[in-house]
Amino acid sequence: MSPYLLTHMTEEQRLKDAYPKMLRNGLLIALVIHVIAFLVTPELKIRPYQLREKQVAEAIAIPDQFEIPPPPVEEVKEQIVTEIAPSDDASAEETIASTELNVEAPPEAPPAPTRTEFFMSYDEPPVVTVQVRPVYPQMARDAEIEGVVMVQLDIDEFGNVVNARVLASVPMLDQAALDAVRQWKFKPAKQRDVPVPVRIAYPIRFTLTG
Repeated sequence: MSPYLLTHMTEEQRLKDAYPKMLRNGLLIALVIHVIAFLVTPELKIRPYQLREKQVAEAIAIPDQFEIPPPPVEEVKEQIVTEIAPSDDASAEETIASTELNVEAPPEAPPAPTRTEFFMSYDEPPVVTVQVRPVYPQMARDAEIEGVVMVQLDIDEFGNVVNARVLASVPMLDQAALDAVRQWKFKPAKQRDVPVPVRIAYPIRFTLTG
């Protein structure tokens, strides 16, 4: 027999021999733990159930009748006379409109179309053809005021400036910039080879030279 099998059989026999002793010691330890727990655990005291104190409801005296306030007094509104007395001077032709249909009369012209919104994007931008230089205000020149006035231009499909306003202001220079750009002429912007009204921003620079 090999040494390994011999050693294994010896350990197994030793475990079988020690099993009763281990079982006895385990039971003894468990018994001791239960006894200690029984001695240490406090005594359970059972208290009898007691009803809660009854709450006394306070009675509120309710009057037999309620005082009803009188209804509000209705205000009498003045009546406005809408009837108009007929005048003896007015004739029936003046007071009654004609209801006859004149077939031979030309039709009424349709209302003029409203201007479309100005385009912010386009295929071809507008190009300045006539540019009027702004007049430097003497008061601003004396105060040595320089800067860039940013103006917004509304240019119609014919290249005319129909509206101008200031986006970025420089004191004492805004009006001079507006007076100049309102005289400008442009080659119209195009959207797919069609002239269209556009809205652009343009800087007007004021610089003092010696």
